[in-house]
Amino acid sequence: SRPFGSPGAQASIDFQFATGPLGWPPRGREREMANVEDECTPCDASIRERMKNVHWVPLESNPEMLTDFAQQVGMPSSWAFTDIFGLDEELLAMVPPGAVAVTLLFDSSRDVMRKWKAEQKAAIQASGQKISPSLKHLRQYVGNACGTIATIHSLANNAESLGLSADSPLGKFLAAADGKTPDDIGIMLADAKDLHTASEASAQGGQTAAPEADADVNNHFIVFVEKDGDIYELDGTKAFPINHGAVEGSLLFTAAKVIKKNFMEKDPDSMHFNMMALVKDD
Repeated sequence: SRPFGSPGAQASIDFQFATGPLGWPPRGREREMANVEDECTPCDASIRERMKNVHWVPLESNPEMLTDFAQQVGMPSSWAFTDIFGLDEELLAMVPPGAVAVTLLFDSSRDVMRKWKAEQKAAIQASGQKISPSLKHLRQYVGNACGTIATIHSLANNAESLGLSADSPLGKFLAAADGKTPDDIGIMLADAKDLHTASEASAQGGQTAAPEADADVNNHFIVFVEKDGDIYELDGTKAFPINHGAVEGSLLFTAAKVIKKNFMEKDPDSMHFNMMALVKDD
């Protein structure tokens, strides 16, 4: 069986993904990211203290697992997550058309990525950026919930096109979150029992053994979505969404360019990259 968090594949210089001993893509789980002293700092000290002790079993970077969780919380069965096998045009063309979200799993604990994160934040704070008012974003305070949050971001920002039911667990959560800040919504997630139960159930079905909820693993999930013609990076551990500019052609091909430039080229020695797309499941 695959070792917990094993990458299983190495990206080559041109970022086509070679097949490892167990095949591409790597199946890993996200790292324990909810260090509320690192950017994620609600004003209330009691909330900060409470969030330190809230951990969920991490989801594996596995399309069946994310699809299972998404459908449990309200996504219609006509949609599903699917693997992206590489960034060259031929491999991207294997993904069904019309992707509405692209997830990325990567090793965010590496020094080069931490440095880039700080530089990116400082640059945006200095120059500003355009953020669509219809963009849905929540901060991560729940430990090991990166995959869950990436899935929620995928669905919340495409609720209408997906046909997400208002009576579903996620539909009700989004209604309760309406008008609240990303920090408030992130705190709400800790008490979202229906979402927690669904996430924990889905986490048991992966190719790697499900770890303990408070396990410290090395990978981190984020997602890219389109709003008002721009592509946004949604990462619950960052202070704000990142607008990467206009979508050119399709979300999938634009996300591939953004990921190559801002992640793979920043850390070319890392083996920890995995992508999935949310598509119509015909």
